[in-house]
Amino acid sequence: MSRSSPANATMRYFFYICDGPKVFPDAVGERLSSPEEAKDQAKCLAAELTKAGEFCRSNLIFVVDENGHRIFECRAS
Repeated sequence: MSRSSPANATMRYFFYICDGPKVFPDAVGERLSSPEEAKDQAKCLAAELTKAGEFCRSNLIFVVDENGHRIFECRAS
């Protein structure tokens, strides 16, 4: 017998920022309704880091779901 997920199910996603060898972990995360929403959030974060200038343009953002799976990454450019 399988159990279906409720229509309003959410998952916690964590947004890590890598700056060269340094990793800035996201200890809190954010509850979102889908992996696509998490990917959009990461893209927005990358765009905001890009606005910070040269200092942040090489940063890598990666998204990990609450099960520890890396689902997406993008670079601030």
